[in-house]
Amino acid sequence: MKMLNKGINLDIFSLNYRDPIFGAIILIILIVIVLFVNYAWGFYKSKEEEYSIDKFMKKFDQYSGFDEYKQIITKDNLPVESAILMALTFEKGGEYEKAIEIYLAILKNVKVANKRKDILTLLGKTYFKAGFLEKSKDILYASLKIFPRNEEALTYLTIIFEILREHKKALEVLDALEAMGLNVDDKKLYFQTLHILHDNSLSKETKLQKLQSLGIENKIIQRKVFEFCSSNNIPLNCKMLKEFDFQNIIDLVWNLDKDQLDLEFVKNNKVLSEIYSAKFGENFATSSTNFELDILITLQKQNNTNADLGFKYTCSKCKHTFPIYFYRCPKCKNINTTEIRTIIIKKVYETGSFI
Repeated sequence: MKMLNKGINLDIFSLNYRDPIFGAIILIILIVIVLFVNYAWGFYKSKEEEYSIDKFMKKFDQYSGFDEYKQIITKDNLPVESAILMALTFEKGGEYEKAIEIYLAILKNVKVANKRKDILTLLGKTYFKAGFLEKSKDILYASLKIFPRNEEALTYLTIIFEILREHKKALEVLDALEAMGLNVDDKKLYFQTLHILHDNSLSKETKLQKLQSLGIENKIIQRKVFEFCSSNNIPLNCKMLKEFDFQNIIDLVWNLDKDQLDLEFVKNNKVLSEIYSAKFGENFATSSTNFELDILITLQKQNNTNADLGFKYTCSKCKHTFPIYFYRCPKCKNINTTEIRTIIIKKVYETGSFI
């Protein structure tokens, strides 16, 4: 038996791996496996998305009137665009709850991923306008799961993180926007500045040093440094102020007391000399290229101190005007787009003043 076993030819159990037919079969099997896995993954993600939307929807079924709006939307196959227009109308009128109900009803019926992404983004923005920041954040994240390159959702996330003072997270979102090819230099500088200012582990001196290291030539940094020094009673360093464009902070300078800046430094700076001549009656400047300052300088020469300088702030992007300075436009949400406009106003004296 042993001899017989030794004589058996085992070649019949071996496969020729160089056989082209065998290679083709293996290739076909691999392709089928890849297609099956891809289909299964897509099916799983689709079901997971539907489940998450349905789960999300159940949280809001308790709103009164929800069924009413749902029936309006689904009746006679109302187009999604018409339903969105209805929601936007309610939103514009400040009826955020009704707008939210409509978006939720649309989500239940829409199956196309791209449309879901758009509706989730609209829903997230509506929650933001209504003041529900955490809900808005969660919904915008849900939108990004469907389409990670959602610029609008990412932009609103940075605004939410700014309000919540989560500046590091905002910077991470800006990295994603930068990877998409967008210019976010001003936004990054702004959030780096906020991160320094709100870091309680840093001393005032360290904060000031870090702010200057970001680039004192930048408009945002100059204004933040000036505000920081003024609010913390830190003497304004003339060496540092040489880098400043005072036209960009004319409103801040105007509200300073006379002795807060070195008069010799003021005298040798064109904008500062004009401001001090217009406000305090100094003889540092006889006129100004700024029309309002020029009028005030003329009035000071005539000992007329009933006029004052006022300010309006216009966004260079959307052209909306606001009564207070903004780093981020309240309307279009752009950063570092503020243009300061000077106006002549009547001086308001303090209550109880004998002047």
